Amino acid sequence: MSVVAFPFPAPVEPRLRRIGRIVAVGALLCVAGAVLAVPLLWSSDEMLRHWIATQSPLGARPFTLNLSTRLAGALISLIGLVPVLYALLQLSMLFSRFARGEVFVTDNAWRIRRMGLALIANALMSPLVQMLTTINLTQANQPGELVVMFGIEQSHVLSVLSGLALVAFATVMADAVRMWHENSEII
Repeated sequence: MSVVAFPFPAPVEPRLRRIGRIVAVGALLCVAGAVLAVPLLWSSDEMLRHWIATQSPLGARPFTLNLSTRLAGALISLIGLVPVLYALLQLSMLFSRFARGEVFVTDNAWRIRRMGLALIANALMSPLVQMLTTINLTQANQPGELVVMFGIEQSHVLSVLSGLALVAFATVMADAVRMWHENSEII
């Protein structure tokens, strides 16, 4: 009696192997770039002022830059990046498995699920990170110039919906792998 053990690595197409390696390495480079960008942003007056004027809800409102606001801002930014970094690491591991020919396996479904949950966590954390950043940059201002901003953007809603879609896809994929495994045991 012979039972096919699942998961088993499938023959890997050169194209899948190449795509898997590119995405796996690219995701790791994005992790490194994001982690390095935070201290670079918060240590440069010019970059920080440009970011606040164009990307931050503060816009042209007064803010204070000193060592404590820079350190707190960098810490807040790094905390806000945690779900993104986690999702990128899961993506790298997922595509590393793809490059080895391990496509329809339960571990991959759980990686996809964790990426979806990280997207949801990021969308839920982003308004809080934005609020803490505006408070941090304006707490040393003159009395009455403290700014507290909290907002939910369309991108947050899309991230939650995308995360939910990934969670649902991962659930279906895990069920499909389980059913294939059960069916492969029938003689």
